[in-house]
Amino acid sequence: MTIRPVKPGSAAAVRRAAATLKSIEDAVNARLGADEAARRIRRYVGDHDAPADDGVAFGRLCAVIFAQGLGFQAVESKSDALREAFAGYDAALVAHFDDGDIARVMAAPIIRNESKVRACVENASRWIAIAAEHGTLLGSVAVVAADDDAVAGWPALAERMRSSFARIGEAAARQALKRWGFFTAFAHPGSRRVLERLGMIAEGASDSDVQCFVGAIARSAGRDPYEIEACLALFASHGPCRPLPKCATCELADRCPYGQANAA
Repeated sequence: MTIRPVKPGSAAAVRRAAATLKSIEDAVNARLGADEAARRIRRYVGDHDAPADDGVAFGRLCAVIFAQGLGFQAVESKSDALREAFAGYDAALVAHFDDGDIARVMAAPIIRNESKVRACVENASRWIAIAAEHGTLLGSVAVVAADDDAVAGWPALAERMRSSFARIGEAAARQALKRWGFFTAFAHPGSRRVLERLGMIAEGASDSDVQCFVGAIARSAGRDPYEIEACLALFASHGPCRPLPKCATCELADRCPYGQANAA
């Protein structure tokens, strides 16, 4: 099959990606089972909804810190224990943790990394100080967001996160914002990989460009953009489009420039 090329990121690429989505969903369902795939997608969407309150938002910030070097799957496996150890992610309580409390946390069945634990305690103190200006920290975020640029990936918010919290660099800042509902702040590496190999986006495109493209697919398909991203990410992690791809077993090989190049 000869693939008619499209300009990466173009309207034609969006239409092709939307049309390809059904095949990707079928492939994910075949590998995981439809019920399990749907459960994982719902979980991903739920983990990225705009947080209902500061407690949920603080918990997601802590998750970003614990995921550093490990990935979010490792954090999710300890989510209940982490929530209990950190007082239900009540920043006002965590801010007063002393060395004895930190020792208690380190003895819990969590990811035992003392520097990460202490970073979360430090960030709770900073959280309370920032929230005092606007009643809630999310209120202060809304003030910055009002003058920020969503299409450019929320640069002002990312810089505010970096300057406000401990152990939060550029990538972590954007991951935290993404988990607070700021979709264009960070692109899932697996979702990006699938779209790059299919020739839908340019290799090395900015995170915000990737996310705007996924958002365009979602609008075309009438779907939630986080749902689209989750499906692409599952295809990248549990399907053939892994870092070391399995193009010979891929359902999309006949329409994938990367797959056809590998076959040749």
